[in-house]
Amino acid sequence: MMATIRTCRALAVAGMLETFRRKDVYVVLVLMGLMIAGAATFGFFGVRGLEVFLRDVTFTVIGLFSTVLAVIVAARQIPEEVQRRTIYPLMARPISRWQLLLGKWVAASLTAILAFLLLAATARVLLACFGVPVAKIFVQYVLLKAVGLVWLCALTVALAVLMTHGAAVVLSLILALGSGAFTRITLLYHGETGAWNGFANLLYGLLPHYDFFDLGRKVTYGWDPVPSWVLGYLIGYAVLTSLVWLGIGWLRFRKAPL
Repeated sequence: MMATIRTCRALAVAGMLETFRRKDVYVVLVLMGLMIAGAATFGFFGVRGLEVFLRDVTFTVIGLFSTVLAVIVAARQIPEEVQRRTIYPLMARPISRWQLLLGKWVAASLTAILAFLLLAATARVLLACFGVPVAKIFVQYVLLKAVGLVWLCALTVALAVLMTHGAAVVLSLILALGSGAFTRITLLYHGETGAWNGFANLLYGLLPHYDFFDLGRKVTYGWDPVPSWVLGYLIGYAVLTSLVWLGIGWLRFRKAPL
């Protein structure tokens, strides 16, 4: 167990260094600059009466950018190692394919969380500078969003093993950005009778729900913090389903020719 932890930590550090070498962090810096420029525009025209609108735009943009960045980083972890043939020196060491998969997942998750925290901190400072209040649920928003990014990276890493890189990116984005639409469609049929309602409920239970981890709208409209048992349930859901995604990916990866 300890050997697996040490191996995953070493692989995660190497993955993070590779991310910085590829200058992915510059994307976050550019996005932060755009946020500051947008805030300056709002500051020029004034934000009085636009507090809700400004919070809505801010957290929507953060959610979109962090999601796309997480998918892009996670989807390339294994395929790039295979394409550049750098996976062979790794597999020559006493590293199992399961450890390699976990290490790449941890590296992608840490990168996604770091990018999200930078964007969230920038947004929080800018909102405070313009006197736009943010409810206490903001802390829970940051926590659950970070958990959601870890969950999303597990899903994307698994899909990148099961299919091509481009297909994994597209499907991950569809499942992540479309999960809220799936929920709303299911609610439309809730309470209806017939086979279609049963199929919709079954589909709702089987599809991944990235929207569970997004409290952006609740922060926008100043909701009270959610109960702690809800947070525990969501964290448990993220842990269990992440292990399921990684397990499915490992079943394919352990027999894949390299």
